[in-house]
Amino acid sequence: MSLSAMKILPDPHNLTEADVVERHGYQIRLSHVGLEWMAFVARPKQRPTLIMAPDREAVLAKADEWIEMQLKSAKSAS
Repeated sequence: MSLSAMKILPDPHNLTEADVVERHGYQIRLSHVGLEWMAFVARPKQRPTLIMAPDREAVLAKADEWIEMQLKSAKSAS
């Protein structure tokens, strides 16, 4: 694959024009890249999970679903 064909993802910690949303102790960093929206979702000092969608509302909805799954998983493990 050539370098021009590769999609380079931004560093989620250095997003200068990103929206940041907090939900249930998770931080969601939103960024508009090309034709898609990206959300980096993580708790403090965790490696972020990348979620992509065609618009801001869809990526936030997917991030919310992912967070709910994480919370349910943690609750059932207790």
